[in-house]
Amino acid sequence: MIVNTNISYGYVSLLNTFFEANELYVKCQENIIDEHSHFTSLHYEDNTDTAYKITFMSIRHLGFENMLCDYLINCGVQSSRISVGKLAVKRDMAALDKMWDEHRKSQRFGRYS
Repeated sequence: MIVNTNISYGYVSLLNTFFEANELYVKCQENIIDEHSHFTSLHYEDNTDTAYKITFMSIRHLGFENMLCDYLINCGVQSSRISVGKLAVKRDMAALDKMWDEHRKSQRFGRYS
């Protein structure tokens, strides 16, 4: 069975932890849609204990992908970031301002012209 998800491949390590903890034999593969979209495809065998467990868990959680998204949210991933694949990164605003000033000087914008 192959399940194509809208979960970014960036969370494959968390998904593998989930599968290992629940004794599910699922293989995650990268599904590249375009240069910016790298989603996860899940592969497991039909008519196996894994397939039956996934079916039971999916019924309880209103779908397999929904169950995995709930797990990622419980791990601290923002729901808006699940398809993007990266956590929000804190940026040093002072360093960004300095870079902008240097760029502005090089382009002769504003008061530097």
